[in-house]
Amino acid sequence: MTYFIITGMQNLSISCSLVCLIILGTAVLIGFFGLCRHQISAVLVTGVMYLLAATFALFTLTIIHFKRAQDRGIRIINGPEDGVIGGPVSRAILKARRFTTSWSMDFGWGGVTLCALASVAWILLSKIMRFSPIAAMIA
Repeated sequence: MTYFIITGMQNLSISCSLVCLIILGTAVLIGFFGLCRHQISAVLVTGVMYLLAATFALFTLTIIHFKRAQDRGIRIINGPEDGVIGGPVSRAILKARRFTTSWSMDFGWGGVTLCALASVAWILLSKIMRFSPIAAMIA
């Protein structure tokens, strides 16, 4: 039962990360178009897409965090772990196994922060592009 929950969480994490990558790729194209053609709505949509990418990246990292927390709680009663070792010796060896996060999780959280900051920057750019100095002089 636990195996299916872990596998489902892993599939959900992969799906969220793929959606995040698709959104980021599309946001680059729309942002480039918005800047080249001076389209304010495209720039605003790019900001919203970066915010959406940050949200899906946040989902991905949260799922990975809880998956690793759940992996720490697994106790093998009988049988091998990962098909490598088994029997009474495996219990002593598997207790020594530790799950730690490394630079990749920090890199992921940095990416979420960068996407959120980029979203704010794109939305502010759309507000700046909306301001027209000629219209301000006339009014």
